Amino acid sequence: MRSLRARVAVAAVAATAVAFVLLGVAVVGTFAFDERRDRQHWELGRPHDPAPERFVGDGRGGPPPQARLLARRLTVGSLAVLALVGAAGLGLGSLALRPLGALRHAAEQVASSRDLGTRLPEGQGPEEVDSLANSLNAMLSRLQRSSALTEQALEASRRFAADAGHELRTPLTSIQANLAVLARSPDLSGEQQRILADVVRQHARIVALLDALQALARGDAAAAVPREWLDLAEVVDAAVQHARTRHPRATVGFSGPDEVAMVGWPEGLRVLVDNLIENALRHGRPDGSVDVSLSVSDGRIRLTVDDDGPGIPPVDRQRVFERFARGSSVRAPGSGLGLALVAQQAAVHGGTAAIEDAPSGGARVTVDLAATAPAAARMRAEPGPP
Repeated sequence: MRSLRARVAVAAVAATAVAFVLLGVAVVGTFAFDERRDRQHWELGRPHDPAPERFVGDGRGGPPPQARLLARRLTVGSLAVLALVGAAGLGLGSLALRPLGALRHAAEQVASSRDLGTRLPEGQGPEEVDSLANSLNAMLSRLQRSSALTEQALEASRRFAADAGHELRTPLTSIQANLAVLARSPDLSGEQQRILADVVRQHARIVALLDALQALARGDAAAAVPREWLDLAEVVDAAVQHARTRHPRATVGFSGPDEVAMVGWPEGLRVLVDNLIENALRHGRPDGSVDVSLSVSDGRIRLTVDDDGPGIPPVDRQRVFERFARGSSVRAPGSGLGLALVAQQAAVHGGTAAIEDAPSGGARVTVDLAATAPAAARMRAEPGPP
């Protein structure tokens, strides 16, 4: 029994029942004792006359009829009183717990609005309820200060990532141009060309890492990014076409409905799909095949990417979604941020990401996203977020 009101009522009924039982035993016992005493006095005074009916027992040494009648009446009366006590206990329990109900309602409003600046009402109930409200308000105050400090730290980190990315973009672009000029020089020896090719690869890796860090920073600020109606099938198709251009020797297939409408951040969803496909191409079989599928079921969107590589061991399947984490058996180059971006953007869009075995023997990464919109007509009628 989890209801405090019901517990109060049951406790009241139980206490009353015990009291009535003790009272009934005492009254019936006293009445029976008086009956026996009166019968003995009568027998001593008139030994040859039959005893009055009220002095005749049940023939088995039991209580006289008057005692049994009294016991029955006490039982019926006690049950009626217990029912009244139970009803009164429920009513009085509701009245006594009304301040707690108001406190619970206020706490639910804080939880639904996520406004840590809201305070619960104090001074409107019994001392115990006011003490509880005071403790909860003190906790909300601490949480508000902690949340403000955390938000300030996150904002500083996002600002640093954005500023650093902006400042690094110009020198990296200049380096890329200079490397392109050097690569066209006919005076380079074979060793110099090898070194230059390695520098070009490292430069590309730095640029990719910078792009990933900036994408993570934007994803951390997901509450401020614009949301709109979009066609996820179109986003996935564009990402597949881009992957085919980047990896012409690989096979990248796509299957799914022609249109999947949803509310989301277009840039973030494109980052999610690009990194899913790039991860499959990079860690799958060289020049292998990647199958991308999109489906809708029960108002949920599922994006699935299968590769035909060695797969990901179960022990690594959760860890590879962490930032800068790489699988224990991974040998391909990478920053360890690809699947972290996938997990981040899945969470931004109310979804989750998971890894399992693909039918081809490689890895299958599935991303489940939030509910879809009913039709593209709604997208055209409502271009902005709802």
